[in-house]
Amino acid sequence: MLRSSVNGVLRARQAGAERRLATTVPAESVTEDANGSASRSITLPEIVTSKLASLQTDIVSTILEQHSITGGAVPAMSLSSLATTNNFTKNLQEMAKYYFAQGGKLFRPKVSLLMSDACSQLAGSKIDAGSVSLNQYRIAMVSEMIHTASLVHDDVIDESDQRRGQPTVNARWGNRQAVLVGDFILARATKVLCSIGEPPVISTMAEVVEDLVQGELMQLTVPSELEPAQRFQHYMTKTFYKTASLFANSCKSVAMLAGLSESHQKDAFDYGRHLGLGFQLVDDMLDYVASSAVLGKPSVSDLRQGLATCPVLFAAHDYPELNALINRRFRQDGDVERALNIVMNSTGLEQTRELAKEHSLAAVSLAEKLPRGDSSRDCLIEIAVKQLDRDH
Repeated sequence: MLRSSVNGVLRARQAGAERRLATTVPAESVTEDANGSASRSITLPEIVTSKLASLQTDIVSTILEQHSITGGAVPAMSLSSLATTNNFTKNLQEMAKYYFAQGGKLFRPKVSLLMSDACSQLAGSKIDAGSVSLNQYRIAMVSEMIHTASLVHDDVIDESDQRRGQPTVNARWGNRQAVLVGDFILARATKVLCSIGEPPVISTMAEVVEDLVQGELMQLTVPSELEPAQRFQHYMTKTFYKTASLFANSCKSVAMLAGLSESHQKDAFDYGRHLGLGFQLVDDMLDYVASSAVLGKPSVSDLRQGLATCPVLFAAHDYPELNALINRRFRQDGDVERALNIVMNSTGLEQTRELAKEHSLAAVSLAEKLPRGDSSRDCLIEIAVKQLDRDH
């Protein structure tokens, strides 16, 4: 009974919540995406569009790439053993290809390519028939591969059975194989990264994987004795590790490859950091106001997984009774419904949006340091602002 009444409250308030989250971006042409959702497109530079068009194909080719099993270093394997190994590899490849074949927003490589172009323009270089070098393109590939591997692993940890409106790898093939698939994608991403041949860049991107692991551990092990301010800091640090680090270090890496100064590298890193934090904060809001069909996964999934995201933490300031529910990770009967009701009646969503706006505008300020008249610079600014308006 409580669940149905709260779901009624959610439906009744969803339209109002969406109106409260409306952005201040100037009006422009609006189209509908494949889900029938309103979307505002950004006109990308041709060099970025062309690179994005081939990126998923190149990733799949990397996933399917065959290599010598022995390399002549060990005795040749028997034909039966070789066939078994090849079948095992082929199965891994097919599972790894599963997410890439579905297509995604390619948001992370898009940001990497735009930053590549802008940084190369700043450095005064004209390379690869445009302003994105082969190694910068490889960073874009690696960013998408690391992101996809993290999704595969996250779905196992969260016991999710749906992603992008499709069954997850673990739902189709089981948790054990899904873990191996995620590892396999990371291994192939590492090969692409090593082909860059720049140790400082390789080290910078390696930090992303370390941060992902640390962020996941922080999410799984939130100390119950934390004060509200400490809990919020824990959450923001975790959010950097799990989400923003990939944006930040990818942007820094392409700036390094453009030969920019450490000061410019830091600006690129900070742009990615603020963009990534704002991106995740918007995700936190969407879990409450967007439908399952639009999200491609069940709505209010964070609460059901025991996660206190930004709207909950803000709501707890005005409703201290939420703290007990947060500490027990919403495990008792009725906890999820009660927390949802409080969040939807609080200013948690508005405060989360304001924080997302702060980070997005900080990213805008950093992008504005790039050369005026550069279309990639303008796109980096637009992306930071318009992410506040996305609905999935």
